[in-house]
Amino acid sequence: MRTKITQQRRDELASILMRDGHIDSAEQAARCGVSHETIRKDLLYLEELGLAKKAYGGATLTVEPAEQSFSQKDVENRELKRRIASAAIAHIADGDTILLDSGSTVCALARLLAMRQMDVTVFTNSLKAAQILSEAGVRTFALGGQVRASSGAITGSWAVNQLAEIRVQKVFLGCSGHEDRPGPCVESFEEAQIKRAMLQCADVRILLCDSSKARKRAMVQFAAWEDLDLLITDDGMDDEEKKRLLLRLRAMECV
Repeated sequence: MRTKITQQRRDELASILMRDGHIDSAEQAARCGVSHETIRKDLLYLEELGLAKKAYGGATLTVEPAEQSFSQKDVENRELKRRIASAAIAHIADGDTILLDSGSTVCALARLLAMRQMDVTVFTNSLKAAQILSEAGVRTFALGGQVRASSGAITGSWAVNQLAEIRVQKVFLGCSGHEDRPGPCVESFEEAQIKRAMLQCADVRILLCDSSKARKRAMVQFAAWEDLDLLITDDGMDDEEKKRLLLRLRAMECV
């Protein structure tokens, strides 16, 4: 329970930071009913994520790097993404209820599901995936919330609350990068928040991530490698990176 409360407080602090651009430590300690030292540790955690920068009496928002649009991501490494999606679909059976996030590699999986017209139920926060699947006659539920223009991802507390009400057999997640990080990352806090909620409502958690992401950095970590049941990637990672991941992952498939 303590871990959950700590993460909830840190999520709230990150939301305030993104809304206001700064945080006052004394004010937040009083609001949360915790010590100044606890808030200091929370802000250090947000600084490690790349979201905050320490300042006198609190912290300020780190400038978020420009994010590629979904269409830009979709054309990058398209053949690798198709291969990863082909491996991922082998983990889906007729009758499954699954959850798809808004990543471009996950969208490649949605295209395959639509082509095969599998008898599955899909929940997703991706406008693109929802359109592809519903037009193919796949039983599809889109989460409600704010749409991020850059990615077509549905985010926000409304979507998070909906995820708390469902249970699925498998979730398929993407990431933006993980260079020198202890887990997969994305560019925005909003999408990291949704991905964390997705991890909580799935029996099996699968990350789809091409090898180029091992050489890319992204701002916000949404999981540790130990939180995942399987990483599906391609064989483009160097041996040292593979060894590092295998020490922490439960399983990895290279296609």
